Amino acid sequence: MSLLDAYKKATNNWDAKKDKVQQSQAIPAGTYEVMLEKTDHPVYKSGWDCLRFDLQVIAGKYTSRHEQIRVSLATKTPKGKAVQEFIISRNIRTIVKLGEMIGMDMKPEYFPDNETDAYEKLAAAFKPYEGKTVQMVITETPSKKDPDKLYRNYDFGPSKTTIETPEANKSGNDNGGSDTTITDDELPF
Repeated sequence: MSLLDAYKKATNNWDAKKDKVQQSQAIPAGTYEVMLEKTDHPVYKSGWDCLRFDLQVIAGKYTSRHEQIRVSLATKTPKGKAVQEFIISRNIRTIVKLGEMIGMDMKPEYFPDNETDAYEKLAAAFKPYEGKTVQMVITETPSKKDPDKLYRNYDFGPSKTTIETPEANKSGNDNGGSDTTITDDELPF
C-alpha cells in the first residue's frame, strides 16, 4: 500500500475537526479461524486481575489481527458488591468452551475458591495448548443502560483449519536425517 493509499484509508469517513486520532481497530463481529497465541494472568495497576487469552486470526481478511479476551472470575466488585451470578457463569463457560474446543481436559480443580489461584492454574493449564486452532464467533450486544455501548460476546467451535507442524526426523537432528559434521578445515575463519 502506498502512502497515498494509506492516507485515503485513514481519512475516509473521518473528520479531523470532530473525530479522535485514536479510533478502535477492533475486529468486527463475525466468525473467525483463530489460533490461541498466549494465555496469561495479568495484574493491572488498579489491582484488577483476570485470565487473558490472546487469539490471532489465521485466515481471511483479518489474518494476523489479534483479539484479546479478558475473563474475570471475581465474585465481588472493587466496591465489595456481589457480581451477578450470570456474569460469573458466562465467564466460566467461556473458559470451559475454549478449553474443550482446543482439546483441553477441563477439571474442577482449575477453579479453586481464590480467583487469583484459579487464574494461575488456568494459565498454566492452557500453556501447552498455545498454537492450537479454534473457530471464534464474536457478537455484539448493546448495553441496557447505554445502548451506544456494545458488549462483545464470544463463542467457540471446532476449527476448520489445521496448522501443520513438522515432525522430528528419526535421526534426532533437524537437517533431514544427514549427519552434518563440520571440521576446523571447513570453517571460513
